[in-house]
Amino acid sequence: RGCHNDVFNMYNYIQDYYGFQDEDITVLVDDADHPPPTKANIIAAYQSVVAKSQPGDAIFLHYSGHGTKLPDDNGDEDDGYDEALVPLDFKSAGMIRDDYLYDIIVKALPSGVHVVAVMDCCHSGTVLDLPYVFKANGEYRRMEIEDKFDFNKIFRIFGGGGKTGGV
Repeated sequence: RGCHNDVFNMYNYIQDYYGFQDEDITVLVDDADHPPPTKANIIAAYQSVVAKSQPGDAIFLHYSGHGTKLPDDNGDEDDGYDEALVPLDFKSAGMIRDDYLYDIIVKALPSGVHVVAVMDCCHSGTVLDLPYVFKANGEYRRMEIEDKFDFNKIFRIFGGGGKTGGV
C-alpha cells in the first residue's frame, strides 16, 4: 500500500509544516473512506483547486500512482510520446494525458498563484509539459531546463517575447 502511505504522509506533511487545513485538502484513495482516484475525480479535483485559487495563494498538487507513456496524439512531443497518469478506471475511462493536465492546471491557473506539484509515478518528468525537469536518478542535482522545450506554448498563454530568449 505504498501509494496510500505516500498520500497520507504528504497529507500530514502539508498540514504539519505548511498549515493546510482539512477542508482545503482533497484526498482520492481507493479505500472505503475516500472518493476513488477515477479519471473524473482526479480531473475534478485539479480543476476545483485551480478554480478556487487566487493571486497570492500557494497550492500543492500531489499524485502518487501509476504513470505511463502513450503515443503522441497531436505531434507536440519530441520523443513521440505523451506522458500520462493512470487513474483507477483507466480501462473504461482512459488515461489523463500531459496535454490535458497542462490545459486544466497550468493554462487555467490564475496569475500570481504559486504551485508545487509532486507527481510520484513513472514517466512523470514532463507530465505537466513544463520547461523544467528533475529526475530522481542520481544524476540531477537541481531542476534543469528541458533542452527541446517549446517556450512559445507558454508565451501564447502568458504573453512574452516570442522565442526562448524571453524567459
